[in-house]
Amino acid sequence: MSAPKKIKTAELRPGMVFDQPVFIDSENVLVQANQEISGRDIERLVKWGITEVETSGSLMAKKARDEDDPSDAPPPAATGFMDPGLISRPDDALKKIIQRYDQLRRNKRNFKRLLSESADVLHTNIRNLYENRQFENRAVIDIANRLTNEICEKPLMLIMFQATRFTPEWIVHHALHAGAYACLLGQEMRYSRPRLQELMFATILMDTGMLSVPGHILEKTEQLNEKEWANVKAHPLLGYKLLTSQGKVKSSLANVSLQHQETFHGKGYPQGLKGGQIEEISRIAHIVDSYTAMIERRPYRKANLPYEAMKTILSVDMHSYDPKLLRLFLGLVSIYPIGSIIKLSNDMTGMVVASKADKPLRPVIRLMRDAEGLPFNDLYFLDLTQKTELYIVSAISPASAGIQLEAEI
Repeated sequence: MSAPKKIKTAELRPGMVFDQPVFIDSENVLVQANQEISGRDIERLVKWGITEVETSGSLMAKKARDEDDPSDAPPPAATGFMDPGLISRPDDALKKIIQRYDQLRRNKRNFKRLLSESADVLHTNIRNLYENRQFENRAVIDIANRLTNEICEKPLMLIMFQATRFTPEWIVHHALHAGAYACLLGQEMRYSRPRLQELMFATILMDTGMLSVPGHILEKTEQLNEKEWANVKAHPLLGYKLLTSQGKVKSSLANVSLQHQETFHGKGYPQGLKGGQIEEISRIAHIVDSYTAMIERRPYRKANLPYEAMKTILSVDMHSYDPKLLRLFLGLVSIYPIGSIIKLSNDMTGMVVASKADKPLRPVIRLMRDAEGLPFNDLYFLDLTQKTELYIVSAISPASAGIQLEAEI
């Protein structure tokens, strides 16, 4: 493989294919090896102000790339060794999990496109509120409905929020990420589909007021001073006012913007509400807002591992949340949340693809590396409730395992 080289965005053309992944930066892939660069990919780079990309590959001749399938190409064939006796028996429950994982693999590009389109719609309409332009309520409702349907029918799509970058605006990325978890928690609470769509709509708009906070405050690495903290604490009320007055959003849904920083023990803001004084959908939003924020990278810190985030929620911050909803969230997400990369006691590495509320330490794993750190050339799944001799040693980052998550899903 040749040394990485920079390519100017202005030199990219739709239909270009490279024989190695093309990177936006060290952590984010624009396209995989043998995958065409689309006109929309180039438009996004220009819109994000990204002037160059990087690849170790070479531009492929048309004949060579026509022989490859440019869509969702699997990872290169690998040399990892798999002991046939290790693989779990595919009972009905495991078959369903494997089917869901297959849904993820087959639909990941379409879902990434939906996330990108949703981010554009959301960012544009929130900006319109600040600039006294038309807030397209119907357009935001439409993306909320489409995201709700996708997440409810393909829950493993949650992994895509950790695997890919679909907008340069971290506030918008966070809003959509939190909305996806809110939808699954609402589904666990037996919300109807229309109610789930309302929950998604309200959650993706909850941080509308954050766009008023100056960038130097949002990116500050030191502790905020009193004036800066007051600026941040003003965002729930500002968002509520913008949504109800300019956006004509129903107050029952805009309340999520107003209340998502309120805590169950009454130590939140802006009103210091507690317990049942906080609307149920706002209590849902508070949990998913906290969790997704912890596992996302910020300008001033690295992302926490999902396992670390759950430990924090269940220890340091536990009394901040509605205990009933928190129990449901724990049962849904577990201590090793979906998408977690873990190291097993036999030195193999895998990704959590399902968990069981009654056995949170024994999830279902998609094995990704053998004991020597080599990737497998096929999909292997391991149900730790069937393989009691094995256990999880630690949660690790994809980078530390040499895993490019989006490419290897």
